[in-house]
Amino acid sequence: MATPNTSPARRMEVERAKYPAMNPPEILVWQQFLRLYEQNYDQLPASWLQLRKTQPSAQPVPGDVFDYNVRIGTGRDPGEAFDQNVRTMSIMATQFRLDAVGFQQGRPVIFEVKRDAGPPQVGQLISYGALWNKLAITPQAPLLVLVAADFKENALAAIQEHNIQLITVPVDFRQLSPYAAVTVKP
Repeated sequence: MATPNTSPARRMEVERAKYPAMNPPEILVWQQFLRLYEQNYDQLPASWLQLRKTQPSAQPVPGDVFDYNVRIGTGRDPGEAFDQNVRTMSIMATQFRLDAVGFQQGRPVIFEVKRDAGPPQVGQLISYGALWNKLAITPQAPLLVLVAADFKENALAAIQEHNIQLITVPVDFRQLSPYAAVTVKP
């Protein structure tokens, strides 16, 4: 019997650092999406880069097309009895966390990425869009995009009713096996 080389998470450590909100299967889905569709999106506008400078998470840089692990909403502050680092962590943990944000012809796009998407991801996108609009994060309402390798058929009615764009991409998940000889690079 063959012994595993290393875990998929360890083999994909560099990718996991780049896409902190995604697990290894989601990273493969996103990388395939990027190969197929990245050219359809604009570089992040200066106004977005400026807005993100005010947030305590990793910042995109000029020239980036997508921003990852974006948090929106107020979050829950446990109070002054806690150290500031604990308070900040608590607030961030209770905010909405968007997998990716991009812009298409100046309009913001919120992405939810999943290997096998269904009603939970549809609900997340609806909630993200509603909060984004309530907070007026940008003048335009965002497009909502669900990127997946597969999806639950029962979610299609809600996807269509809420104008969510569903993009399915073909992904070979065999490379996630602990017995995979090599990791396929983009």
